[in-house]
Amino acid sequence: MRIGYCPTMKPFVEKLESRGFILVNLGSAGAVFQALNLGEIDVGVVGRRAKSREFSGFMRRLSEGYTLVNDRKQMILNEDLGRIRINTALSKEIVESKFPYLKNVVYRGKIPEKLDGGVWLISWDDWRDDFELLIPVDGEYRKNSDFRVPHVFSRTKEGLEKVLEVIKNG
Repeated sequence: MRIGYCPTMKPFVEKLESRGFILVNLGSAGAVFQALNLGEIDVGVVGRRAKSREFSGFMRRLSEGYTLVNDRKQMILNEDLGRIRINTALSKEIVESKFPYLKNVVYRGKIPEKLDGGVWLISWDDWRDDFELLIPVDGEYRKNSDFRVPHVFSRTKEGLEKVLEVIKNG
């Protein structure tokens, strides 16, 4: 079985290689979805949700997680995260424990229908297709894994279940 992955998920998928899976680093989540759609890989592992136009099939997120969104896709250096205003509907306890380096956080009751240029820290549970990622990176443009969690995708339920079983049983 061929498993395609984006570079951020390399530490997660490496343990699958010893279990007989063939790992394929595809360079980006978009490339993983394209390879899945073309049948070039059986399963994809990426650090984000797919938009509905990118992939339709089976998906499982493997843990709770959070990400930054706004109304246009862009990158930001990790060192700048403490300087920008970040809105959130998450609890203060979650933000302070998981992201102590975020210094300008505004706590709001709920995520608005239209983001209008504001940056939001959200749970992956709150992801919507109209969101765009604000991608924190280091000086070498490696993504900050604090804002990614493994999402496993497959065109078949059987493919998804096979990988999940191996992950569950170590």
